[in-house]
Amino acid sequence: MKLSTRFALCLAVAVPLLVALAGLVLLGLVSQDLRAERDDQLTARLRALTPLAATFTVRTRILPAIPPDLLQQRLTTAASTGGVCVAEQEKKLLVIGDVPGTLPAGAGPADHVEGERRWRFVAADVRRGTARLILFDPEERLGDQIAVLRNRLISVTLVAAGVGAVAGLLLGRFAVRPLSRLGSQARTIDRRQRPPDRQTRLATTAGVAEIDELARLLNDLLDRRDAAVTRTGEALETARAFAATAAHELRTPLTSMGTNLTLLDHPELDPADRAEIIADLAAEQGRIQRLITMLRRLARGELLDPGAFADTDLTEIVNDAVEDARHRHPHATITARLADKVRVRGWAEGLRMVADNLLDNAAVHGADGSGRAAISVSLDVGEEVILAVQDAGSGVVPQDRDAMFARFRRRSGSPGSGLGLTLVRQQATLHGGTATLSASLDGPGTRAEVRLPLTGRQAPASARSWLE
Repeated sequence: MKLSTRFALCLAVAVPLLVALAGLVLLGLVSQDLRAERDDQLTARLRALTPLAATFTVRTRILPAIPPDLLQQRLTTAASTGGVCVAEQEKKLLVIGDVPGTLPAGAGPADHVEGERRWRFVAADVRRGTARLILFDPEERLGDQIAVLRNRLISVTLVAAGVGAVAGLLLGRFAVRPLSRLGSQARTIDRRQRPPDRQTRLATTAGVAEIDELARLLNDLLDRRDAAVTRTGEALETARAFAATAAHELRTPLTSMGTNLTLLDHPELDPADRAEIIADLAAEQGRIQRLITMLRRLARGELLDPGAFADTDLTEIVNDAVEDARHRHPHATITARLADKVRVRGWAEGLRMVADNLLDNAAVHGADGSGRAAISVSLDVGEEVILAVQDAGSGVVPQDRDAMFARFRRRSGSPGSGLGLTLVRQQATLHGGTATLSASLDGPGTRAEVRLPLTGRQAPASARSWLE
C-alpha cells in the first residue's frame, strides 16, 4: 500500500472520528443547555400565569356556570407549547393542552412519568394554597430537537469522512512528494556501474528535515557501498598480483631446490657434496620464507584499513626496533639518538616494519671489510619527523639510489628478498611521507631517510600496486 493511500485512510478515519467526538461533546452540552433553558422558561411562565390562575379560581367559584372568558383564553394561549392544569384538592378545575392523567406532587422543576411518557413540570400554589397551578412540557418536544441535532451530527460526520478521504489523497500526495522524488533519484543510480560513480548521490535540498536526513543516510550507505566495492576490487587485484609475483619469484628457488633434491638421490654422492647441497637447500628455503613474509607484508599494506591509523609514539617504536636489531645482528654496533616522545598518527605495525627493514638493510649491506657494521639511528622533529639510518658500508651510486626501492632489486650476492626497501617506501607513502637514499654524512656509506608529516595524514589512494 502506498504511503499516500495510508495517509488518505488515516484522514478518512481520523477526521470523522474527531468530528463525531466533538459533535457528541457538543450535543451533550447543547442538550444540557436546552434542558436548563426549558426549566427557566417553565419557571418564568409559571410566575406570569400564577396571578391569572388565582383570578380564574376565584371567578370559577363565584360564577361556575359562566363559559370560558378572556382569562381562560389567555391561559390557553400560554399552554400552546405544553399543558396547563389548575387543580383544587386533586380536582382539575382547568385542563389545557397535553396534561398527564395523574397530577405530580411537589413544586419542580422535575420529571413526571406516566406509562411510557415523560413530562417536565413546575407547580405553584394559588389562592392561599387552596389550589395549584401546574405547567407541563412533554419530553417529546425537547427530544425532537435533540434528535434533529443528532441527525445533523451524523450527516456532518459522513460528509467529513468523504472530505477526509479526498483531502487525505490530495494532502498525502503533496506530503510524500519529496519522498517520491527521493525514490526516483534512488532508482536512477545504476548499481551495475563499475567502478561506482561517487558523484551520483541523492539531493539533500528537499526542505523537509526528515527527508533530507534520510537522503544523507542513504548517501552515507552509498559511500560505504562504493568503498566496499572498491576495496573488494583492490583485494582481488592484490591477490592476483600477489599470486603472480609469488609464482614468478618462487620459480627459481623451487627449481634449484628440485635440482638439489635430485642430486641428493644420487647413490655415489660424496658426503661433502651432500652437506653442501643440504646447506643450499636450507638457504633456498630461508629465501622462500623471507620472500613470502615480505610479500605478505606488502599485501597487508595494499589493503590497509584507514581505521588502523592511531596516535602513536614513534620514539618507543624505533627504540624497540633498535634493541631487537642489536640481538639479531651482534656484529653491528648500533647507536641511537632519538628525540623524546615523538608522536605521529599512523599504523604502529607499519612503522615498526619501516624501522626493522632499515636496520636489517644497514646491518647486511653496511658492513666493512672486516664484517663489522657501524650503524647510527636518529629521530628528529622539525617541520616534519625525520627517521634516518646511516651505515658505513660501500654505499650506493647516485644513479641507482631511487631504483633500490623497486621490487626485487638487490645487490649481487645479497641474501635478502629485494623487498625490504620496497616495503619501507610503501609504508612511508601510506603515511603521507617519503623514503630516500643518499650518501652518508660522516664519510662512506648510505643514509636511508624517511620523512613523515607531523599530522600523520594518510596518503591519497594510488592506482599503483607495490606487488606489480
